[in-house]
Amino acid sequence: MAARTSTKRRGMRAPWLAILVPLVGCSSSENGEGNAVRGSGVAGATGGSMAGAGTAGRASSGTGGGGGVPAVGGATTGGTPSTAGRSSSSGGASGGGAAPGGAANNGGATPGGASGASGASGTSGTGASGGVAGLASGGQPSGGAGAGGGAAGSGGAVTCGAGSPVTFSANVRLNDDTGTAEQNEVALATGPAGLAVAGWMDNRATRVCAFSVTTDGGATWKKNVSIPNVSGQFVGDPAVAIDGGGTIYAVCQEYLDLDAGTGNVRLMTSKDKGMTWSAVSTIQSAPDKPWAGGGLEAGTVFVSWLGRSAGIKRSIDGGATWGTTQSLGYIIHGTAIVTSTTGLVHVPYNLDSDRNQLRYLRSTDGGATWEKTRDLIADMGTFCFECSPRQHPIVGAAADPSGKNVAITWTSTLSGGQGDDDVWLMFSKDGGDTWSKPLRVNDNATKSRQLQSWVGVDQCNRVHVAWTDLRNGKNEVWYARSADPTQGFEANVQVTDGRGTADRDFIGDFKGVAVLGSDVLVVWTDTRRDGGDIYFSRAVGAAAP
Repeated sequence: MAARTSTKRRGMRAPWLAILVPLVGCSSSENGEGNAVRGSGVAGATGGSMAGAGTAGRASSGTGGGGGVPAVGGATTGGTPSTAGRSSSSGGASGGGAAPGGAANNGGATPGGASGASGASGTSGTGASGGVAGLASGGQPSGGAGAGGGAAGSGGAVTCGAGSPVTFSANVRLNDDTGTAEQNEVALATGPAGLAVAGWMDNRATRVCAFSVTTDGGATWKKNVSIPNVSGQFVGDPAVAIDGGGTIYAVCQEYLDLDAGTGNVRLMTSKDKGMTWSAVSTIQSAPDKPWAGGGLEAGTVFVSWLGRSAGIKRSIDGGATWGTTQSLGYIIHGTAIVTSTTGLVHVPYNLDSDRNQLRYLRSTDGGATWEKTRDLIADMGTFCFECSPRQHPIVGAAADPSGKNVAITWTSTLSGGQGDDDVWLMFSKDGGDTWSKPLRVNDNATKSRQLQSWVGVDQCNRVHVAWTDLRNGKNEVWYARSADPTQGFEANVQVTDGRGTADRDFIGDFKGVAVLGSDVLVVWTDTRRDGGDIYFSRAVGAAAP
């Protein structure tokens, strides 16, 4: 998290002030960002350009530095459809719809054009295109539309087992520069049909909010794009979201005057899976830390921010216009935003570092109205502001698609732990009506710090938690899974296949964990190569029924 108003009470130095000067020899090319900021990019040095964001960033416009490629996002090579939902069962798509390229078997449309019935075995697949139209017995289209699979996951009840054994893939670096500048503060969001986006704070030239998109569940990632600073002191605290229609939202905080506490929340969107991006627009005046959450409906997205006038608001037209702000009062740390198919929206956050409650806001109608806030616990524990790496009261949260099974996680020193920072999780099985006590997730036998936990919940209500772990004295990422957190977690599993120093004041305040189909995706700040890179791994089948 970039600026933090709590630093004045804790006697902290804002960690980014020491890295505002660009590192020599680590720059990359950046194109102009739409007409408003054309030419504002920094000329690149050798290798690894970051494409400019916005429609002006097409290959025909903008100027790149040496070695820079001005295309926005770039096209990835190939990538195959997810195997989930490739074929359909008896007139309807299994898994909620065939993946693009999957064919409906058994005659998805009957001769004469009637749609086939929804498959009875649908699981959590997205309401995809239904594959190709069903074939008549002669092998030619029968004139009707394919079954289409119905709504995502609505074709029938999911039969859930224990899930596949958890094995994480080889770690992949997402920032595409060739220098040694720091990247940190990473966020992750997933969407339909293998779509995911990661965003992070990037210092390869001048600081920008950088983003990369995958359309194949993380097998390949597109070229980095960015939101640069336009009129502020610097930018940071990226956030990302994807709505049910596949629109990607890339958010970035622009700090106008850190001492005065002024800034803007900036937004760009992509409606074509990261191939092109809109011009960047300002959507909110705020001093710090925006967060974003995509609704399950196309065009619905939420944005929150902190400060003396902290709040959350909703757009139902893809970010073009915004509804009334729901006040959160005065908060100094960011929120999580969790949406669902049932209208439940969960917004947990730390009230502030003095009162230290875990506060919770809920909507039962998709954000049209909000209930009165309530405190889930009075004290979230002690946070190690002055440690290296530091730890702030940042909460992560997630829910199953229905929003009924909800998890909130954070790291702190709390009674029942080892006397230092541990990973804690609270769980609700009734949509947020009641909650478990804080449950310890990490299983290390000897005292060591854990920090920056984040969480995902799959369609079978299994909880997936990942965090930075210092049990071996290095910067590593570990993971745990549970079918019911109130009954304990499986043995912790290491995500990282390399490690680096943890003796740094700042490696970001959060990371990304998300469920995508049957897989669990994790992104984090990694120090194995230099002061900080953004790495990715996935556990294929860890969220499978």
